[in-house]
Amino acid sequence: MQTDHAASQLTVRHAVPGDLSALVALSQKTFTDKFGHLYHPEDLASFLEDSHGTAAYAAWLTDPRNLIRVAETETGALTAYLLCSPLSLPADNAQPGAVELKRLYVDTPLQGRGLGSRFVDEALAWARDRGAPEIYLSVYSENEGAQRLYARYGWEKVGDFIFPVGRHEDLEYLLRLTL
Repeated sequence: MQTDHAASQLTVRHAVPGDLSALVALSQKTFTDKFGHLYHPEDLASFLEDSHGTAAYAAWLTDPRNLIRVAETETGALTAYLLCSPLSLPADNAQPGAVELKRLYVDTPLQGRGLGSRFVDEALAWARDRGAPEIYLSVYSENEGAQRLYARYGWEKVGDFIFPVGRHEDLEYLLRLTL
């Protein structure tokens, strides 16, 4: 995959424990770039430490039930990532064995170049390989671009819930795709 801004090659691969620091930095950067303007600085900082911090990613990286894929430039900089896991979302009627596309973030300069779609394809292949009957995700109610991406794949809204970021509460949509 070529990038327009630097004409460099991207490599998509499985994340490894040595990626921990770069993955945490990318996670915090991409979340802040997309959503940081919504929150008070102390709420954002607390959320980033708890949900996008070293402890969270270290646990995810060492859990063999998870899929973590990264895209990196030829210089080794991480530019996008995908995280899939066993289901932890509040899906009341989930079938046994359901899984979750937990996170998919692409750094701003690479958005719109098909990397998000590639990662969705990889998430679906991973879920099918596991024999999952369905895959869930949550998306911010005002993130219309992500909602359009997931709708193209057939994800359907099956509920909503409140997602806390510090003391701030966001309305999230719960989406499901039957495999």
